[in-house]
Amino acid sequence: MPYLQRHVEGLRSWLELAQEVVVVDSFSSDGTVEYLRQHLKHPQVTYSTHPPGLYASWNHGIAQVRSAYVYIATAGDLISRHGITELVRTAESLKCDVVISKPGFHDMSGRAAPNIQWPIDDVIATIGLTEARRLDKLEALVCAAAHASGNLVGSCASDIFRTEVLRCFPFPTNFGTAGDGAWGLMHVAEVSWAVVPEKFSTFLCHPTHISEEENRSYRNAPPMYAVLQFATESWLKNGNITEQELTRIHWSEMIETLAQYLEVRSEYNRLRRGSFPWILQPRAWRARWQRERLRSRLHELKRAALRQRGALALVTESSMAK
Repeated sequence: MPYLQRHVEGLRSWLELAQEVVVVDSFSSDGTVEYLRQHLKHPQVTYSTHPPGLYASWNHGIAQVRSAYVYIATAGDLISRHGITELVRTAESLKCDVVISKPGFHDMSGRAAPNIQWPIDDVIATIGLTEARRLDKLEALVCAAAHASGNLVGSCASDIFRTEVLRCFPFPTNFGTAGDGAWGLMHVAEVSWAVVPEKFSTFLCHPTHISEEENRSYRNAPPMYAVLQFATESWLKNGNITEQELTRIHWSEMIETLAQYLEVRSEYNRLRRGSFPWILQPRAWRARWQRERLRSRLHELKRAALRQRGALALVTESSMAK
């Protein structure tokens, strides 16, 4: 409820462009639904109830959408009229299933918050994007693998999706609050991607509301390198990609390096969280050095693959979120 007034006001600038609005509520008891029924004005609004669970609720709502594209308007996150129009225009002109962009960041009071480096920043800088561009399959693949510890999708409230694709490939519900990031890895070679370098949305930095069930799901989720390994087997079987294509981008080495990177990063984080100061532990320093070495190698492999495809603009890496 605290996010809704500003959220609905932000929707008003472009909501008439939408063919329909689907509201999914998970048994709210704070007046959320009542507020939306009073203030969310659109000729075609559907209200639906679904048990708590972020991605299960998203999937439930998307299943009811009849329009060609779906925009997931998560409460508190805003997009301009120009922005939503540009996302749809890009999807149409470049014939893409997913169009991603980078938001600005706002705090709870609505003020601009410090920028946060996301994987899309590296994609834009490395390829040197100055306008909307479709990624070919292998470009998307190596960028996703290089940032498998992050989230290539970023904020879904800064993106647009072709509805048919999300119906065919629903968001996974067994990754806690990282389901959209896992979705990007699971289907990166099966959907077509475009990147828009312009910013026209805002992401609300707010406390994370996560249930114990979602937290447990996140802790028990398979590591992202395993997600990519399993997905690769499926892509090969279904003809989405060939062994020759994977060989050209040194895919096996990328996955192996990613697995090693995630393992030492987990070890380093575990030591940092311990009661004994990590800076006094030689083991922690070794893990930190290995983490940086493996991350550098992962991006070297990414640059080599992009260079081969003529997509490399910069040979230096921007500082990415760890």
